[in-house]
Amino acid sequence: MFNKLFVSGVMLVSTLLSGELLAQSKPLTLTFYNWEDFVDQSLIDEWEATTGIKIRQVFYDDEAERNLVLSGNANNQMDVVVVDNPSVKILSGAGHLYPIKKQADRETYWPSACGAYGRQYLWGSFGLVYRKDMMTEVPTGWKSLFNPSPELSGHLGMLGLADELIIPALLSLGYSSNETGEKELREAFELLKVQSPHVRTYEYIYTYVVSHPEQQDVWIAPAYSGDQDGLNQIQGDGLWHYILPEEGTIVWVDCLAISANSRNKEEAQAFIDFLTSKDNSARSSETLWVASPYLDTKALVDEEVLNDPTVYLNSKMLDKATLFKSLKGSDMLQRTRIKDALIRYHDSN
Repeated sequence: MFNKLFVSGVMLVSTLLSGELLAQSKPLTLTFYNWEDFVDQSLIDEWEATTGIKIRQVFYDDEAERNLVLSGNANNQMDVVVVDNPSVKILSGAGHLYPIKKQADRETYWPSACGAYGRQYLWGSFGLVYRKDMMTEVPTGWKSLFNPSPELSGHLGMLGLADELIIPALLSLGYSSNETGEKELREAFELLKVQSPHVRTYEYIYTYVVSHPEQQDVWIAPAYSGDQDGLNQIQGDGLWHYILPEEGTIVWVDCLAISANSRNKEEAQAFIDFLTSKDNSARSSETLWVASPYLDTKALVDEEVLNDPTVYLNSKMLDKATLFKSLKGSDMLQRTRIKDALIRYHDSN
């Protein structure tokens, strides 16, 4: 489908980049701060070949650590960064991001997610991955994590980040993922404490498997849509499966942003325009098996990807989906305290 992309890429980049940029006397390098395996490498290769501008990728696996980097002295070492939609608001409000040039009107899912300081890159859901070869029953929802069968005890993974840790507990109790009430948070904390003896790790499942590629200990864990593909590449095709929990899912939107102190803002903008063009966004969706936010790409995306309900959510699941939202500092602090208290409790018992 995309065998014409090299030619179209040349035309696109020629349009995006002025002659002045292409005529720079020494090779320029853009630093792309991103999740690992979250870009189509052939697009990077094509960009470099057509512009002469190198892409240096730096990876993170923790959003909080990424935000610390972007708010610290290393900010000027980053050019383009993948930022989740709640963090765009926080980081731009603190002056750490540079405004993105507005794009020609394109219909999108979650149109307001990235605001004026980000360009929608890819989107997906927060659900469950599980080992089909290890489990006798297919999980149906978040409650599978909190009322585990005897066979699952000791084989649970949880995502030990302040927000993602408590969301499954809140949703399994029937509350909103954005709940801030003291009573509801206390109930969620107590549920997490009861679950704690059954948990093998609070490390992000993808990071855990990368560090332990031979592991057979974790059979089910919260994860982001698309993680199952990376897990299967590491541990074996078809072992890991992904489901959308029946209680509902949270939608994440990752945005492409420019560091406020980048020395290469014009080139960074051009790279973002390149990645989010109609053809290249569709190409990313196919390669990464993750949804493009741009409706004009749907005619280009392979039907197998487009018809996968765990990638492009159907109307029923969209009705149950809630966009990740940024909470007030005091509310995030409360969730961080719950997370820290739970990890201490787990480690001491």
